[in-house]
Amino acid sequence: MTIKGLLFGSAAALVAVSGANAADAIVAAAPEPMEYVKVCDAFGTGYFYIPGTETCLKIGGLVRWDLAYGNNTPLLTTTNPGYKWSSYTGSQYRLTIEAKNNSEVGTIYSWLQVRGFNGSVAGSGINTGSTYNGANAWFHAGIDGGPVGFEVGYNETAWVRFFGFGGMTDWGGLYDYAVRSYATFQGKAGAFSYIAGVEDMTNTAGKTAGLNAAVKGTFTSAEAALGFNYDIADKSWGAKGYVSATFDPVMLKVMGFYTSKTTSAYAPTTLAGAGLDGFVLLAGGRVNITPKFFAAVDYSYAFKPKYWLVVGNVGYNVAKGFDVLVEGRYDKNKQSGGFLRFERSF
Repeated sequence: MTIKGLLFGSAAALVAVSGANAADAIVAAAPEPMEYVKVCDAFGTGYFYIPGTETCLKIGGLVRWDLAYGNNTPLLTTTNPGYKWSSYTGSQYRLTIEAKNNSEVGTIYSWLQVRGFNGSVAGSGINTGSTYNGANAWFHAGIDGGPVGFEVGYNETAWVRFFGFGGMTDWGGLYDYAVRSYATFQGKAGAFSYIAGVEDMTNTAGKTAGLNAAVKGTFTSAEAALGFNYDIADKSWGAKGYVSATFDPVMLKVMGFYTSKTTSAYAPTTLAGAGLDGFVLLAGGRVNITPKFFAAVDYSYAFKPKYWLVVGNVGYNVAKGFDVLVEGRYDKNKQSGGFLRFERSF
């Protein structure tokens, strides 16, 4: 056999062997299609779909640093009487997660917020009345069925949120504020909305539960609400209402309260924590001086016992998501307090 014949024979043999083994070759599997996070615009901005579900998620929060001042211990919520300044009182972080999805009975929603606080006295616990240490969680969940809905949770109660947090300042003036476990029916029809609920007060000595109901009308540049409450154990009742209006760049709000007993869980309190009964009036205003700079003031007056409180602040939006706020307050008893706040929100 010639050299040329040998070369051709060898090449033919290699081709045959390669063809015989082709059936046994390892073929790489096609990559799985990647499921990217999709924007959910059904409930406003910031929501995205949880992959593989029809539930929309929104994540937000803030980091806040306060340098607070008070001319007595209760205003700083610290047990250290040697200082009138503290950066522990209001400094905190908040992480908020909201989840929503549509269903045959309406929008199903949940809200969870974790708040972390610095404590001014080591080892004194969480929410002891004198300090804050560690973290706690507030939450609620419910069904928004339009005319009829339902909500349960442990949070700034539906009653508090329905009326807003007092006036136009951060402190808000004199108003009844509480974080409790609660259940409420709620709904809306056109320009009107309502709530009717019960609050669990068994974590407070001598209390059992509270009942409340309110209605609100929201219009183009004005809003008005009126509601009633009842402290079952205290056998006391109260009323609350407000009217607010916007005349750009000015916003105004007038709020009124009535409580039959100072011991009612719904009674507003002074800076020193004393309960107020009878009538309390609050008037507040805010002006947006520029798109980034504003000023606000609240004035509250109680008729029984006679007591007044004024709160004012100025705020500046340094950049998107970063704000500075300065606020001060002064009352009939010459108690004063306030803070300088730096806050990053997202």
